[in-house]
Amino acid sequence: MSNQVNFGRVSKEYSKYRDELPEVIFEQFRRRNIEFSGKAVADLGAGSGIFCRALARQGASVTGIEPEISLISAAKAQDEAEGHSIHYIHSVAESIDLPDRSLDAITALRAWHWFDRRSVLKEVRRLLKRNGLLIVINSVFVPQLSDVAQQTFRIVKQFGVEIKPAGAMGEVKERRNGFPVNWFREWEESGLKLMAEWQYDYDLSFTVEEWCGKMRTLSWMTNVEDERKERIIARIEGELSPLPEPLSIPHQYSVAVLIMPS
Repeated sequence: MSNQVNFGRVSKEYSKYRDELPEVIFEQFRRRNIEFSGKAVADLGAGSGIFCRALARQGASVTGIEPEISLISAAKAQDEAEGHSIHYIHSVAESIDLPDRSLDAITALRAWHWFDRRSVLKEVRRLLKRNGLLIVINSVFVPQLSDVAQQTFRIVKQFGVEIKPAGAMGEVKERRNGFPVNWFREWEESGLKLMAEWQYDYDLSFTVEEWCGKMRTLSWMTNVEDERKERIIARIEGELSPLPEPLSIPHQYSVAVLIMPS
């Protein structure tokens, strides 16, 4: 991974407060004739298993690829609580111990911007079956549409924390459906063919505690020293606590589906 951020430091918060994508995304996949039932899928940068479990609920046979052992432990605990049987490999996405041409699909949720993308694309080409899919998804909250987010950002900046795009999301300013435009050229040059791309707007509801928990897991907060982080969270909680709950926060996800030509 590039631009390293240690999400293992916040594995408990990550497991508890990172939000799932709305179920409508799988209806959007089905409309595009993309099904996961009975398919072998690897989820890169699996974290605490959020998307692994979503794929398992769709009937996929899922392998989670995750470099932080504490996040794998959190994922397994949640899997057991929900009755899922998901295999995890403690590994970076750039080198995966799986056989050639063994996967129907590879997914990456909120993760592609942390990878050495050229190395990962080599693994993608090695692992995907013919007509297999690479599905890259990112999701963000939309601060310009939320007074709560704007208030939160103001507090974070007051404590000297730089709010910046995660990982490679800041490499270029130009965007295409939420993704850096250079990614599309990289995917094409690797031999993958773009099959579909779209964005979707949705709202998520949070208590003040849940919103503060989510803030702890964001990339620009994970490496802040604990004492300063606790002061930031206490200030956010103090300023937001008078607001009526739940807090409704606008979000947006972006999806790119690429196919390995036959």
